[in-house]
Amino acid sequence: MFGSPTDNTRASTIAFILAFIASAILFISDRGSERLLLRTQTNAEAVTSPGLAMLSKPLRGAESLVAEFKDRSRALEENKSLREELYALREDKQRAELIEMKLRRFEEILGADSGLDIPAQKIAARAVSEIEGPFVRSALINAGRKQGLKKGHPVMTVEGLYGHILRAGPKASRVLLLGDLNSRISVMSMRSSARAILSGDNSDLPRLAFVDDRADWADGDKVITSGDDGVMPAGLPIGVVKEQAPRDFVVELYSSQKNNDWVWVYPYEPIVLSEATEDDLPDSDQVTAADGPDEVQPETLESQTLVPQPGTP
Repeated sequence: MFGSPTDNTRASTIAFILAFIASAILFISDRGSERLLLRTQTNAEAVTSPGLAMLSKPLRGAESLVAEFKDRSRALEENKSLREELYALREDKQRAELIEMKLRRFEEILGADSGLDIPAQKIAARAVSEIEGPFVRSALINAGRKQGLKKGHPVMTVEGLYGHILRAGPKASRVLLLGDLNSRISVMSMRSSARAILSGDNSDLPRLAFVDDRADWADGDKVITSGDDGVMPAGLPIGVVKEQAPRDFVVELYSSQKNNDWVWVYPYEPIVLSEATEDDLPDSDQVTAADGPDEVQPETLESQTLVPQPGTP
């Protein structure tokens, strides 16, 4: 009969009611889902973390064994390389001792000075970069006149020349670095002994200035101080030459390759020309005509009377 409930209708009604109730529950629970999810995640981590820690111990032990094995293998390779280098250095030392003996003998024969320009004494100091100083590239060191430092003393790092002392105070000094615009150092090539002036330009690559056209400079030459200016000793390492353009050379400094926290200073005494007095210089009246193109007659020399200058014996 029309309108009487059937089994299908009753089942559809029950399904609709259950779906409505489930949707209502999901709608209500969605408001606190984030909080519930976070709480569930925290509880899960608290429960699983001890187990994961226990499981990770064997893995960490295996990783430690692998790392130790790699370190031992690397140590063995380095040890082998160092042993070979030691053997080569022993041979070089024997050659150097033989050359030193010959050089000492030649110096004794020629009566030459056997001393080195580089002083044996070193004064260690801590270096800090100067940011607001009067120079673009300069540094301060915690040593001064009380430690024996003076203006012009070269400042070294483990790699090479760092700069020179510009001003020395009682307990601190200012160092002018090689890359500063005001820095000028007389240098030469270890390969060809070619001379030049290392001129700073406020960059990491100072230039070689006053390079003669016939000077034998090449890319890769090692640069050292020449000592020609008399301010610095000869032989201090500086850097390596890089040819940017034909006959345009710059120097890659050894000291710019690492951070320089500690330096040492050589208390080098520069070569100073003694002040010449007027009594040491020849007077123009004492220059005879023998220096000229004409020949002087003996009677003319006999007729000349030399008047002693004041202060001369």
